[in-house]
Amino acid sequence: MEFKEFSFGQDDVDRRLDRIIRRFLPDSPLSEIYSLIRKGLIRINGKKTKENYHICNGDILNVAGFLLEKKIEKTPAPSVPGKKGLELENLIVFRNEHLLVINKPYDITVHGDETSLDVQVKNWFEANIQNNSLSFRPGPLHRLDRKTTGLLVFSLSNSGARWFTENIENHVIRKSYMGIMQGKFTEEEYWEDKICKKEAQGFVTVEKDELNGKTALTRAIPLKHQKFQEKDITLTQYDIETGRTHQIRAQSSLHGFPLLGDTAYEGKPLKNQSRDFYLHAWKLTFPRDNPLNLPETLICPPSKDFLFV
Repeated sequence: MEFKEFSFGQDDVDRRLDRIIRRFLPDSPLSEIYSLIRKGLIRINGKKTKENYHICNGDILNVAGFLLEKKIEKTPAPSVPGKKGLELENLIVFRNEHLLVINKPYDITVHGDETSLDVQVKNWFEANIQNNSLSFRPGPLHRLDRKTTGLLVFSLSNSGARWFTENIENHVIRKSYMGIMQGKFTEEEYWEDKICKKEAQGFVTVEKDELNGKTALTRAIPLKHQKFQEKDITLTQYDIETGRTHQIRAQSSLHGFPLLGDTAYEGKPLKNQSRDFYLHAWKLTFPRDNPLNLPETLICPPSKDFLFV
C-alpha cells in the first residue's frame, strides 16, 4: 500500500493526532478517523500509533494514498468570493504571522454563506499565506454584529489564537467603540446591567434580566453633540469590559439613549440614510511587550458615511 508523507508545522506541535486529522480530513467523522488510525492507515514516522498521540517536533505523518484521492475529489479549488465589490486586501488594518485585523464593512456577516468574512479570510489565507500546518485554519477571534463596522481580529496561527482569546477573556485586551445616540448625553457613565438573549421568530434581541442575565459592563463617554433632523444626537465612545451579545445597543437603550435608528432597541427609524444605526469598533488596546509583537494600540476611524465624520 502506498503512503504519502507530510511534515507537521509548528502550529501542529503538541496537538493530538486525532484533532489534526479532523482538520486534515474534514469530511470524515471522528469514529472513522479513530478506525483509520487503529488500522494503521494513518501513521506517525511510519509506525502505528494511538489517536491521542501528541505531535512532536520532527514527526512525519504517513497517510494511505487512497484517503488523499478521496480528499482531493471533495475539495474545491480555493476562491475569494466577494460582495458588492468587496476586496479583502483593501480591508486589512494590521497583519503579522499571528493575527489579521480587518476593518469590517457595514451589512456583512462574520459567519454564514460564502460571502461571509469567515469564508473570505479562509480563502485569502489559502491563496496568500505559506503555512505548512496540517491542522490550522484561520477564524474570527471575537464577533461583530452584521450592521456594526470596524476592527475585527482573525487568527493566523494557533499561538496567536490562544493568546488573543485568553487575554480577551481576562480583559487585558481592551475594545472601544463609537456610536451615535439619540438625545443629548452629557456626562460620562459606567453601566452595569444583567442582560440575556431573547429569541422570537428567529430574531435575537437582548433584554434586562436580574435573575438569569449575565453581567454587562460598559463605560459611555460623550464626545460631541449636534442636531440631526432637528433632534439632539450624541457621538459617544463606549469602552466595554465584557462582550455580551448586543451589549452596547441594549445598554444604551436601557439607560435612556438608544442608538440612532436602532429600532430593535427603541431607536427611531431612519429615512434616506446609508445605515440602520451607527456603531463602529474603532480601537483595540494591547499590553506592552506582548509576545505577538502587536502595537500597543490599533485605531480604525469610521468611514465617511458615519454622520459625525
